[in-house]
Amino acid sequence: MSDSTNPLHSLGRHLIVDLHGATHIDCEQTLHDAFDEIIEVTGATQLHRHFHRFTPNGVTGVACLAESHISVHTWPDSGFAAFDIYMCGGSQPEWAIPILQHHFNPQRIEKSLLERGRVDGEQ
Repeated sequence: MSDSTNPLHSLGRHLIVDLHGATHIDCEQTLHDAFDEIIEVTGATQLHRHFHRFTPNGVTGVACLAESHISVHTWPDSGFAAFDIYMCGGSQPEWAIPILQHHFNPQRIEKSLLERGRVDGEQ
């Protein structure tokens, strides 16, 4: 879908969020709750979700969305969680940041927003 009002736009926005000193990152229910809230707030549509627990700790998970995906990998012993939130269309992945802060109380957040699929507007 082309945005003729913007001479250069992207097909998707990919938010990378690293949480340092985070809590509750080994709790699958808290991770599911955060995913649910992100999906609701951004207006995304979930197609499928899968989580895997590692022994003795750590979780990896992904929600496949009609708009792309949300993924997480956690290292509870280090208090570190890596989230990728990639969405196309009108979704705003950066709306996930306050949700992640609320659920995981990180001491520090590093984030990067990538414009993916930059294309020229219609002429």
